[in-house]
Amino acid sequence: MTVMNVEKKVAKNMDLSQYGISNVTEIVRNPSYETLFEEETKPGLEGYEKGIVTELGAVSVDTGIFTGRSPKDKFIVKDDTTKDTLWWADQGKNDNKSIGQEAWNDLKELVTNQLSGKRLFVIDGYCGANLIPAYAFV
Repeated sequence: MTVMNVEKKVAKNMDLSQYGISNVTEIVRNPSYETLFEEETKPGLEGYEKGIVTELGAVSVDTGIFTGRSPKDKFIVKDDTTKDTLWWADQGKNDNKSIGQEAWNDLKELVTNQLSGKRLFVIDGYCGANLIPAYAFV
């Protein structure tokens, strides 16, 4: 598998098998805006794969019925670790809804199967208001 870090123009290996993702053909790591723009507007793309350049030069992608973020679609596995340490959804006061381990396993298998065997774009993402500490997404 080839991994390309677009910003640094350095190729290196990245193993996603620890997440259950296998046979990845290529990983484009931290792609630039220009690279993403080029990928979304390639000739030959059709339907939901094709991005359209708007009058102002932005790329617009039709996602069908799946628009915007889904704050009500947040689920956390309720187990011995989380059952007494999270504020679980109660009459709409928050969005922490529980999901069983079996449902989580089914979702993970679905996602890893969909990502395996493909060209993937990976971004090193961080969250938090301050640079130190920056919390990495894993």
